[in-house]
Amino acid sequence: MSKKVGIAMKPRSIKYYFREGITSLFRNRLMTVASVATVSACIFIVSLSFCLIGNLNSILGQIEDTIGVVAFLENDVDSESINKIRDEINQINHVTLVTYISPEEALEELKVEWEADDILDGFDSNNNPLSHSFEVSFDNIENQTEVIKELETINGIRNIRHAQTETEVLIKLNRGISIVGIVIVGVLAMISIVIIMNTIKISVYTRKNEINIMKFVGATDWFIRWPFIIEGALIGIIGATISMAISWPLYDKVVGVIYEYLPFIKNVATLLDGATIFSRLIPASILVGILLGIFGSVSSIRKHLRV
Repeated sequence: MSKKVGIAMKPRSIKYYFREGITSLFRNRLMTVASVATVSACIFIVSLSFCLIGNLNSILGQIEDTIGVVAFLENDVDSESINKIRDEINQINHVTLVTYISPEEALEELKVEWEADDILDGFDSNNNPLSHSFEVSFDNIENQTEVIKELETINGIRNIRHAQTETEVLIKLNRGISIVGIVIVGVLAMISIVIIMNTIKISVYTRKNEINIMKFVGATDWFIRWPFIIEGALIGIIGATISMAISWPLYDKVVGVIYEYLPFIKNVATLLDGATIFSRLIPASILVGILLGIFGSVSSIRKHLRV
């Protein structure tokens, strides 16, 4: 079997690839529209999942900073014992910061928090029911259980305040949304690839005689592939662009509505702004769209190159 002569990637060839790819988009307008719509829908759902997961992770981080863990010490501890307990807490894995709170500081914070000094007027440095405590911060909210177990083994700690139940609910919610998002993205990606493959197959079928002639005169497989690859990539880019053009304004609108009708959310956590999310989502979406288009194109044309 003779070796076929390759055709170099010359500027003239590149111009040919793009011209044929763009022409094919208009030649099969109905399937092109269907492919673009499917890619747009797929990436739109991906962007929704990304927004949900991104905001949930951000909220988890903010809750971690505000809740933390507070370890209350025995009432009769002296300064030496306090320093010893601080050192033991610092040695626990995942602990990043240990802040000592004296009874006097705790009382002042309580007065500010309640905004009612008259209720606590009877308490002062000589009559203070509050105890010494440590605020403990850690590297990841998922490590809270492990840190609490270690704190419980330290002598001199009387009680530990934490929000373990709420934390576990948030972690499970985060994992559940992540799994559902991955499944939805996978299904929609498969649908997109199938429709793109059908679009490219129609293009290949209408040009099968031309492809066969090009093969017999020595055109390489890649010379034949490139117009179809460009066609698929253009479908992906157009679909991703449409999706992002809809997603970003919609996201900003939804965040505005949430803040308007649920203003208390600002007291719990701040949602990510559109620029923060879409500065990462737009490049990723365009890349995904291109990959979907290229994969669909390469898969559909493979068998037609076997002459």
